[in-house]
Amino acid sequence: MNMLSSVAPWDMVAEGYSDVTMEFFTEYAQEALKLVGVDNQKHILDVACGPGTLSLLATQTAASVKGIDFSQEMITILQNTIERDAHKNIEIFCGDAQQLPYQDAAFDAAFSMFGLMFFPDRMQGLREIRRTLKPGGKTLIASWAPTSQSPMMMLLFGALKAMNPDIPEPQTDIESLENPEFFKNELEQAGFKQVEIIPISKGFTIDSIEEFWEGMIKGSAPLVMMKNNMPEDLWQEKNKIALDYLQSKIPTLPTSVTAEALFGIGVK
Repeated sequence: MNMLSSVAPWDMVAEGYSDVTMEFFTEYAQEALKLVGVDNQKHILDVACGPGTLSLLATQTAASVKGIDFSQEMITILQNTIERDAHKNIEIFCGDAQQLPYQDAAFDAAFSMFGLMFFPDRMQGLREIRRTLKPGGKTLIASWAPTSQSPMMMLLFGALKAMNPDIPEPQTDIESLENPEFFKNELEQAGFKQVEIIPISKGFTIDSIEEFWEGMIKGSAPLVMMKNNMPEDLWQEKNKIALDYLQSKIPTLPTSVTAEALFGIGVK
């Protein structure tokens, strides 16, 4: 099983995810809400909501928002934000999104931003989303495009490979949501109609190599796990290798790199 299908890595990375990754994901969430068309008449579900990147944006326009995530640490961070900013139209729940605790036909739209792709049983997750949508309701599922198509992901992969040369070159998994045809087929198998797979590219500005790499470490579950499993002296050695690699690939600052995503949209 993919380690990112379990709770522990997400609990471990929750604070860094909120501090760093959430800001990076905001543009994708804004685009998702715009594509689906969220207004003050719509009731929204955010599956694998994390620290609330999309949920909090949706509260600004939606009638109501419900968010669910299996990481208690992520939910705690989101709950603290809700209380701090006095949001009134959002409710969150810590639980398994493969068994949603919501009634049939409860929502006008449902989103999963880079979360459902890690589910042990994606089809079950999709069917649960469809069950909770009203007839005519829309879902938008966000996944990453293949690493080789995404300059920012290639930078991250290159740094990891510099740290560990035994890591194999990235290969597109044709039986995953990286493959647009497979992605479309899964949504259709789950019962969605009018399915579209839309490529989305967003830029990320790098002002400092050190800050960029530190942010990647804080917001990436695999990197946090790698760091925690190494003696400190070995980590410092590997960290320097990664920084040297990034310096060689990004000689001029500031610069901007893109990260490529796929949005799968379907209608119940």
